[in-house]
Amino acid sequence: MGDEGPGSTVHLLCLAASSGVPLFCRSSSGGAPSRQQLPFSVIGSLNGVHMFGQNLDVQLNSARTEDTTVVWKSFHDSITLIAVSSEEGTSELSLERMLHMVFGAMVLIVGLEELTTIRNVERLKKELRASYCLIDSFLGSSELIGDLTQCVDSAIPPEGSLMQDSPAPLPDVPRPVSTGAHQPMLTSINQF
Repeated sequence: MGDEGPGSTVHLLCLAASSGVPLFCRSSSGGAPSRQQLPFSVIGSLNGVHMFGQNLDVQLNSARTEDTTVVWKSFHDSITLIAVSSEEGTSELSLERMLHMVFGAMVLIVGLEELTTIRNVERLKKELRASYCLIDSFLGSSELIGDLTQCVDSAIPPEGSLMQDSPAPLPDVPRPVSTGAHQPMLTSINQF
């Protein structure tokens, strides 16, 4: 996502859209995961300005200052993701694409039903921890070029074994019936 210098930082905030409760905050500094967190007042302000706009039927997608880019994205009126980047040359498009990939990772680990109908926030926070290694790989990755090549990007987290213990069950997928002849298989990827 641009040139990653030693002072460049990317913050990712995930909040419950209806209540504004933070579900997690992930950070990357210079391309490596970081423990640096945004203060709660900044998180509240970023979410507050987005909610204020929604109440006035204004869709706030992004904002830019001299050294920071902020992108907001709501998914299914349930989850709000906010990306804050101080990387030089970061575009709103690359941050928005990262937010889509992060939401896709959350759906992969937890399931869409759990994310769209949040019943227990603390339980959801605990379940989302399994997606942190995959999400961190999106924060530090700058080699994603699927938009340019019209191909699918692949991300391999450094600790794939953590994903094997994910709480989301795999859906039942009907298997094609073999007639003995070679049949072409068509697969599609649906947008969340």
